[in-house]
Amino acid sequence: LYNITSINVGERKRELATIKVLGFYSKEVTSYIYREIFILTILGIVLGYFLGYAMFRYIIAIVAPEDIMIAYRTHIISYVIAAAITLVISLLILLFVHKDLKRIDMAEAMSSGE
Repeated sequence: LYNITSINVGERKRELATIKVLGFYSKEVTSYIYREIFILTILGIVLGYFLGYAMFRYIIAIVAPEDIMIAYRTHIISYVIAAAITLVISLLILLFVHKDLKRIDMAEAMSSGE
């Protein structure tokens, strides 16, 4: 999550500098990135539930010998804890990214040509 967020901010420094030049405060620029990352985190959690469950079923079907019964159940609390940990880590990463966003030099970001 940190690498993806860091790359996202790094690739969009000119855009973020333009938003700052237009008069947006640092907190508004940060909330712009927060919303995007939060939506992607929620989508990742939901998609991860379905793909993770499918992979779990596949692995159990392949690994389990025919003469041994293995429960195909996963407890709902496992999903809740996994989602909570992912959200907490995402929020902690966004705190670090806020510091990076505050340090964007508008003049330097605008002058660096691509």
